Amino acid sequence: MPSVSGDKTRVLIVDDEELIREYLADLLEFEGYYVEAVGSGEAALGRLQKEPFDIILSDLKMPGMGGVELLRRTYELRQDHKVVIMTGFGTVETATDAMKDGAFDYILKPFKAEELVRILERAIEQIRLERDNVALREMVGFYELSEALSSAMPLAEQLKHIAELVRENFHADGVGLFTRDESSPLEMIERAASGRNKLHLNFEKVMHSFEHDGLVLAHADKVGQWVADSNRAERRVESLIAVPLRQQGKTFGFLSAYSLKDSQRFTEGHRKGLTVFGSRAASAIETHRMYGTLKDSFTQTMEGFARALEAKDSYTSGHSDRVSIYSRLIAQTMGLPAPMVDMVEHGGKLHDIGKIGISTSELNKPQKLSDAEYRMFKTHPVQGKRIIEPINFLRYIVPCIYHHHESYNGKGYPAGLGGNDIPVEARILTVADAYDAMTSDRAYRKALPHEVAVVELKRCVRKQFDPDCVEAFLAGIDDFRVQRKEEGLPIPF
Repeated sequence: MPSVSGDKTRVLIVDDEELIREYLADLLEFEGYYVEAVGSGEAALGRLQKEPFDIILSDLKMPGMGGVELLRRTYELRQDHKVVIMTGFGTVETATDAMKDGAFDYILKPFKAEELVRILERAIEQIRLERDNVALREMVGFYELSEALSSAMPLAEQLKHIAELVRENFHADGVGLFTRDESSPLEMIERAASGRNKLHLNFEKVMHSFEHDGLVLAHADKVGQWVADSNRAERRVESLIAVPLRQQGKTFGFLSAYSLKDSQRFTEGHRKGLTVFGSRAASAIETHRMYGTLKDSFTQTMEGFARALEAKDSYTSGHSDRVSIYSRLIAQTMGLPAPMVDMVEHGGKLHDIGKIGISTSELNKPQKLSDAEYRMFKTHPVQGKRIIEPINFLRYIVPCIYHHHESYNGKGYPAGLGGNDIPVEARILTVADAYDAMTSDRAYRKALPHEVAVVELKRCVRKQFDPDCVEAFLAGIDDFRVQRKEEGLPIPF
């Protein structure tokens, strides 16, 4: 017996004669159909408003609402089912008129069982073809929608947009996108959702199914096998669909949608369409992961260059790492947002990257620098900007690199900015950089004690340094030293 989808074909029998209803129900159930039977057109409409059927087998002449009126009313509810009219010889003309109104076919009473089965098989094939065509058109539309998603959009926004597109185009009540937690592979993380109602799925069972037949498409009572025990009694889910998220042959999550409406059951076409969105989501996640890996690798390479540069000079070895630590301390004490704290910490590690183009051997001497040597030294912020600015994912730390030698009174370099015109991240680095320079050995002097460096910072407030940054450094440095000692970590000075 051909079926419309993986489930049994659903047939609603409508006839006012009980014996005919019982005979047809027994016949079609034996043939493998799911069958329900009602005795009037009014009862049929009530049943159809609660759940869908693939085929309606209706008598033409019935008290109250007849088969033709029922035919018209059913198509007001939905358009993807077929109506077969049963009629006697005296009403053949009326039955053919019913076909003009949309009936699939008619059959004359009394009829043979095999004749009715053949008509239903043809109806099923027609339904399947029509739904496949709809599914194909939908898949093309879904593909176009997924391609319209901007790859430049942040990953969280891409995934959220995918969930919203699925809910809107599938008329779903809820959509969820989940991936395995890398830190705890047995756990799943919700990466995106759309809809007010949350459905708690049995994650392991869903993921296990993908390793075997790869299908999750269920309706009514069959949905329960995919739902977590704690959620089964909360609401009746009419239809559930899910597809795996895969990369390089490995399943790392899934995209799911569900419907609470009796009139909205997902089809195989919906499942295929969801696969398009799932593929787009998987690709976005994998691209983000690869980009993150590449970014981390490149960043570590740049930081390695900076450390290698310092390692050639015993006087500056470890300088950038210490400036990074002090900068983070100042930013945290000032109560800056976490992204800004991370930025100044990262900027501290690369603030002197421009010295790659400068020979430090000529600068590390006990004597005062000549004017030419000083001019050469002052180019390193500009050189650093030139190195970092073309790198898109490092561009955000350019202000740290370019402006960390500006002075609060406007007499610094390279741009001669003053006061709050200097980016706050550069004002922070200026304090951190100066403090480490003072408390480290140099070719022209020994390291100054912490107390002397503090006095110098205070003396140069509003000249070289932002008072708020100096205040934050002084407020946090003593607690920082105590904390590092308690944690068994080295104190940088």
